[in-house]
Amino acid sequence: MCMPILLYGLDACPVSPRQLRSFNHVVVSCGRKMFNVNASETAVQCLKLFGVCDIAEAVATRKDRFVKRYALSSSVVCVICSICS
Repeated sequence: MCMPILLYGLDACPVSPRQLRSFNHVVVSCGRKMFNVNASETAVQCLKLFGVCDIAEAVATRKDRFVKRYALSSSVVCVICSICS
């Protein structure tokens, strides 16, 4: 699956819980088709076995990594933004 494509930019943009559920639905639907199963729960289990985590978890992890890199950046814009926030 192309998880990086689905998650691109979500670490820097605010995402609502409804949007996260919508993204997760896309991933589960793809899993259902890839594994040829009808039940969403079965597709979720198969995806977990292949290392595909829940979208909310992936976005939270990526956002944390983005904020850490942002805080450590020596860019003038990053320094000004970190002072203001």
